[in-house]
Amino acid sequence: MSLSLPKSYSRYVSLMKFFLPLGIILSVGFAIAWPYLLSLSKEGFVAIDTSHPEIKENRMMRPRYLSTDKKGQPFQVDAQWAKQQTDDLSNLISPTGSLTVIEGETFNLKAAEGHYDSQAKVLNLEGKVVLTSTDGYLVQTEKARITVDDKIIEGDTYIEGEGPTGKIMGKNGFKIETLAEGKKVILLKGPSRVEIKQAKLKKPKDSHAQ
Repeated sequence: MSLSLPKSYSRYVSLMKFFLPLGIILSVGFAIAWPYLLSLSKEGFVAIDTSHPEIKENRMMRPRYLSTDKKGQPFQVDAQWAKQQTDDLSNLISPTGSLTVIEGETFNLKAAEGHYDSQAKVLNLEGKVVLTSTDGYLVQTEKARITVDDKIIEGDTYIEGEGPTGKIMGKNGFKIETLAEGKKVILLKGPSRVEIKQAKLKKPKDSHAQ
């Protein structure tokens, strides 16, 4: 004895055989197309990973600038990163560098920030500026300007430092320049104080008055 199924049930089975595979295909297609559809719903929106500052602001990581003065003596400045303002001007973070003032004597520098003009060969330093020389000078201030070609280092803010002969202080800044004959001159601006080590004032024991 055979059982006959209702026509409605047979129709239901036939429809399910058609729509079930179709539904699976549509579900897979929708899952693949969803990211694209989502992007279309946000006109003009571009996702950028801002966790990388070099991408967000087009920064150069660990740049190095090399140059020479009029006499061909080297100048170098490095930084943690730099942002190009113009073709010649760059903003620097954590700059460090060196400037040869005379043969065999170099000033090393570091600061929190800086601005370097590669065309004019001028470096401006700001924030915790420290200058040290190979002949034993150490100078600390908040702002300094270095003119590479003229080998001049100067600033207009409070300065204090120490060298082989003693300590120096300048309330309104300083100027360090190298004269034509190769002598280095440190000029203190405004109210100043110089503490000279007594040992440097004593004459050698074997010296004779003329």
